[in-house]
Formats: sequence, C-alpha cells, structure tokens
Amino acid sequence: MRVLVFSHGHPTFSKGGGEYAAYYLYKGIDETPENEAWFVARGEEKLLHLGTPIASLNKKEYLISGNADIPHLTTWLALDDESDYAEMLRTVRPDVIHFHHYVHLGLELIRAAKRICPNARIILTLHEYIAICMNSGQMVKTDGRLCHQASPRECAQCFPDRTPETFFLRERYIKSFFDIVDEFVSPSEFLRDRYIAWGIPANRISVIENGLPRAKRLPARPIKTGEVRGRFAYFGQINPFKGVDVVLEAFAQLPTRMKRQVSLDIFGSGLQNQPVEYQKKFAALLEENKGHIRYHGAYEPHEMGRIMAEVDWVLMGSVWWENSPLVIQEAYAHGRPVICPDIGGMAEKVRNGISGLHYRARDHIALASVVEKAVLEDGLYDRLIDGIPSASTIEDCVNAHLRLYNNVDLAA
Repeated sequence: MRVLVFSHGHPTFSKGGGEYAAYYLYKGIDETPENEAWFVARGEEKLLHLGTPIASLNKKEYLISGNADIPHLTTWLALDDESDYAEMLRTVRPDVIHFHHYVHLGLELIRAAKRICPNARIILTLHEYIAICMNSGQMVKTDGRLCHQASPRECAQCFPDRTPETFFLRERYIKSFFDIVDEFVSPSEFLRDRYIAWGIPANRISVIENGLPRAKRLPARPIKTGEVRGRFAYFGQINPFKGVDVVLEAFAQLPTRMKRQVSLDIFGSGLQNQPVEYQKKFAALLEENKGHIRYHGAYEPHEMGRIMAEVDWVLMGSVWWENSPLVIQEAYAHGRPVICPDIGGMAEKVRNGISGLHYRARDHIALASVVEKAVLEDGLYDRLIDGIPSASTIEDCVNAHLRLYNNVDLAA
C-alpha cells in the first residue's frame, strides 16, 4: 500500500504535537515491509524554492506552500491538472491520501486529491475544532468563556462584525469538502463526540490514539530522607491557551512553607511569538517566584527521558478543551503521573485518582490545592504510578491506521 500523509507543519521547523503525530505515522508506515509512505508538510515561504510551491527535503519528504487561515481555510495554490500539486500526486500514485490536518494547507487540497486520484482512499485526522470554531479552533468564546456547543448564532456573538448567515455558509462550505472524505480519525472520544454533534455521522469517525516512539519507563526519582515528591514540570508551547500563567499563578499562591518544598520547571517554546502583555505577565510571575520556578526554554524530543528522570509530576494548565495532548502520552511512557484540568481530552486521558489528578479548569487556586495534596498525601504518588497505563506506540498507531485504510468502503 502506498500512503501519502499531509501535515500542517514539519516537526523539523514546527514542533507541535500534531506535527509530530503525523510524522511518526508516516515514518512508521514506511518502515513496514508491505507498505510505502511519503510526507508532505506545509512550510513557510522562506523554506521553499524560489518559483515553485513544492520543495523536496529528501526522497520521500516534501514541503508545500500554504496560507489557508482559520476564517477561510482557502489555499491560493494552483490545483489544476497541470499544477505541481497534481504532478506530485501522479508521481506518488497513492492508494491512501491521509490529511493529518487541513489548516494552512487549505480544504481545496482534499477535493483536488480526489479528482486527481479518484481511486485513492481519503482520510482526515481531526485535531482541534477549527471546522466548528473560528476563534483559533479552541471553542473558547472571544470573552474568554468556554463554549459548550457552537451554532451560527452563538458564533456571531463572538464576532459581531459577521452575521449568523456568514457562519452558516462557512459551515456548509467546510462540510462540502468533508463529504468527500472516506473516513475521519479522532485521537479522543471527546473530540469525536464534538464533531458528531456538529454533524459528522458517527460511523465515519474512528478513534485512534496518536503514537510515540517506544520509551523505557523510568523508576521514580530517588529522594532523600525527609524529602517530598515536590518536583513539578510543565512541557509544551508557551501561550495563553496552554495556561502556563495559570500554573505560575498556582505556584505563586502556595504557602511559604510549601514553596520551600517544591519546584516548578518550565520547558517550552513560543513565548517570543505571544502578545507583549502576555510576555510581561510571564516574566513578572517568573521574577516574583524565581526561588522555586525555573524557565528552561525549548527542548527536543530526544531529551525527554533525561528531563523526566529529574521530575516527579507533569503539570498541564490548558484553558481549552484539549483533544489528546502529546505530553500526557510522554508522561505515561516515562512513568510520571499527570495533573491536568478537568475538561476535554485531558480529563479523558488522565483518570482522576488513578493515573493522575484533576483540578477545576482555569482555577489557579484549585490547582494550588491539588499541588499541596500531591505533595502531602501519604501513599498517593505510589498509587498513581501503579495506575499509569501503557502509552500508545508508533507501532500501535500504525497498525490501527493500516486496518482502517484496508477497511474503508470507497462507496460509502
């Protein structure tokens, strides 16, 4: 089987969880003896060759131009039968074309792929809620409140310069492309349910967890006599949606006696791309708590094992309905319990009191209370360690996708 995987970014240049998930799937399929895979990722103009929208990184990996923003999801790429896009598809001759996103790439690539390769199965992995929500696909209202169910009228309240009819037409436009897709993949039941409520038939969405490279589960960090399990760490992007400020505020709220027992290490990138006010808030919180909070900046996936060995807990602060955060799988793979908000795919993946702890989303006071519980409750850490499930590997993910590819009914 010949599989072509599209991604909204290449992890060499864009280090997000979705990019890694798509890349791991491509590499895993290509390493199976019966199958062959190619990878096409959206790249910024400065990464491409002058005069062509497609650049080759190596024999099986390509970058493609794209600027399809969230409001419109429309590409400016030429997609006719003489285009570079069409030539690439004819050269690869895929049996399966798997879009591991459509943002930046553009929805039109889906219809063009079906026209150029009519016998190919079209698969689409859904990540966040961009098709449903125009506010960065987060299903968070523009005034900051969580959105529980979108509708054209509700969306127009967030964007008063647009009418409900505009959002109705946006939905119909997106669904006209989704109708071409043979099968959808969701990495969580929560996200699947949201898209079913939006209108995708339940029998067309399969849940397949993203896969990670195999990792050795680490023993618990050795502690000295009288020391507590007080080393916490945050991993991921630094931006308002990830709620790093919630985590910082929680640690600032801790009693002085507790601050002497705990530390927080922040590993992540993207701070320089955030609004100036957010950067100032982040810097101020760091300065106020420099005795027990440290900011390390970006990290590479191969460093994760070494870093995890030095921490006890992995913390999340996300203020939106995360789908299937890679950091949860990374924590599980290395044997570390997770403390996360009680919403979305996070609450689904982390079982409260079994493999981690929940706190009330967006509430730094609640998080501070859970941090104290994690440190002070006798036997809790060991119980949670015992409850950590196995992490989905690349092999697990690949096998599940290959079964899906083979079972897709093109006439559906």
